[in-house]
Amino acid sequence: MVDARSRMEQKDRYVAVIDQDLVTDEVRDIALKYDPLNRSGRGEGFHMTDEGELHIDDENVMEEHRLIEKKIPNDAIQILRLPAERGQLVHQYGPNGFRLYEMPAPVEGKVIGLLGRNGVGKSTALKILAGMLKPNMGHVDEEKHWDEIIQEFRGTEVQTYLERLKEADIQAAYKPQQVDMIPDQFSGNVRDLLEENDERGVLEQIMETLELVQIIDRDLTDLSGGELQRTAIAATIVKDADIYLIDEPSSYLDVGQRLKVARALRDLAEDTQVIVVEHDLATLDLLSDNIHILYGESGGFGVVSNPLSVRKGINQFLEGLLRGENLQIREDAIDFLTRKERFVRKDTPVLEFPALEKSFDTFSLSVDEGTIFKEEVLGIFGQNALGKTTFARMLAGALDPDNLELDTNISISYKPQYIETDFPGTVRDLLSNEVDIYSQEFKTQIKRPFDLEPLYENNVKDLSGGELQRVGIALSLAREADVYLLDEPSAYLDVDRRVQLAKQIRRFVEKRETSVMVIDHDLLLLDYVSDRAMVFEGDPGVNGVGRSPENIRDGVNRFLQTMDITFRRDPNTGRPRANKPGSQKDREQKTSGDFYAK
Repeated sequence: MVDARSRMEQKDRYVAVIDQDLVTDEVRDIALKYDPLNRSGRGEGFHMTDEGELHIDDENVMEEHRLIEKKIPNDAIQILRLPAERGQLVHQYGPNGFRLYEMPAPVEGKVIGLLGRNGVGKSTALKILAGMLKPNMGHVDEEKHWDEIIQEFRGTEVQTYLERLKEADIQAAYKPQQVDMIPDQFSGNVRDLLEENDERGVLEQIMETLELVQIIDRDLTDLSGGELQRTAIAATIVKDADIYLIDEPSSYLDVGQRLKVARALRDLAEDTQVIVVEHDLATLDLLSDNIHILYGESGGFGVVSNPLSVRKGINQFLEGLLRGENLQIREDAIDFLTRKERFVRKDTPVLEFPALEKSFDTFSLSVDEGTIFKEEVLGIFGQNALGKTTFARMLAGALDPDNLELDTNISISYKPQYIETDFPGTVRDLLSNEVDIYSQEFKTQIKRPFDLEPLYENNVKDLSGGELQRVGIALSLAREADVYLLDEPSAYLDVDRRVQLAKQIRRFVEKRETSVMVIDHDLLLLDYVSDRAMVFEGDPGVNGVGRSPENIRDGVNRFLQTMDITFRRDPNTGRPRANKPGSQKDREQKTSGDFYAK
């Protein structure tokens, strides 16, 4: 058996990226002449195919081929190093378990962001920094002494941090990823939880900043996802700590709340250290000073990159190429999703709903009448606590309207905001209870696109937030229904999975010739998948109004205008970036009425 250290010492793997449009006679001659494999007589190096293209098999590319790249006068050939286990092995889970290499470095007075796919060690890194997990440096059968651990990081900022951790001279505050589990771990209301944790005497200020005043006496079991998230963040940042470790703060939060959280964390970092794991790029961009990219194989290993500036780091992550390390971390770049104009056929209604009303003790909702058409994706926009989920539950038959008896005569498959984790079996058992997992349709439209097979034998209760989300979406789409309603499908999904989800929703609608409604706070996802928009307005927690569906352009502008927020696009990647309030770009877009610049 090859142990972790042996794997770490294996040779790097490389790949050749060839731009055939730039391959001239000179490029071809240099590649063929100077290829080390060709010169050795093995004949496995660069060669011309029958189609007249320059080529080399991936398994034959070596570091020595970089000599060719240096000799070529243009960018026709790039020799890129692929992700491999490298650097200092920090922690390993069991003999064949996940391995984390290198560590992010906390910096006094700054917010450090962690960006990467799920399953590559971001949460593991946070737990080590929080003192919840002692690194074993790859020695799974013995406990390493702190002095040995610290010695491995000599001369780095991590060394200083670990020395303080060893002496119990550092107090860490940690916000976990899955906030929906808080009611199972703490009984009482919001005030009870926050007062118990308020060590800095800033509770009143934080309640105002994070909009918790109205729910302060509400029981934790009665909170929505966004309310639980803000409560969890508040309970973390009111503590008196040296470092604040925040795992995915934007899940379930609307755009405005994400920006307020970002500002709160930036203020917090002025006198402390803050490290944040975040998948929402607009939020990460706004709150971070520097970022580390984590790459590797999900569930296998993860490597922490050197620190990068925020804009450069995010753009290189999307490109899939860490330029400073000449390392290809993804086969394909994420071309930021730019929606294509699609024609909505209004001659085939699938669901026509009348005006709906629903009142609770402290909240009332009214929804204008509307229609959903065949082969359409309806994006549902709005701040939290305006009744979007209440509307979804009424359509799904889980909640009765006050003003009428709703009888749509159609079937709706509903993926709720929260996905139950108390199922007593495996993912295979859960899926098999409701759908035929062996049908060809399930395999091609559900299992493969959502990468379910690796999860089949896992117990549902042991799934991570992102894994549980994938299973919930897959189960909803696998059912036979007239309309599919997905509530917060992007929560806990990383950037790669969100892009994949957006594309799969579009393919699903086209292949099934069906209709999908999507409630989410990821503007990029909604903008890409939606044919039309339904916007909810009002006073959060008091009253909400659901407007009739309208074209996507008008809907997004209406939504952002109600929140007084503008977005621009990065010129290199096209990714959305929030404008700073009052900036020149913000003022220009508000004057023109273009709140979401294309």
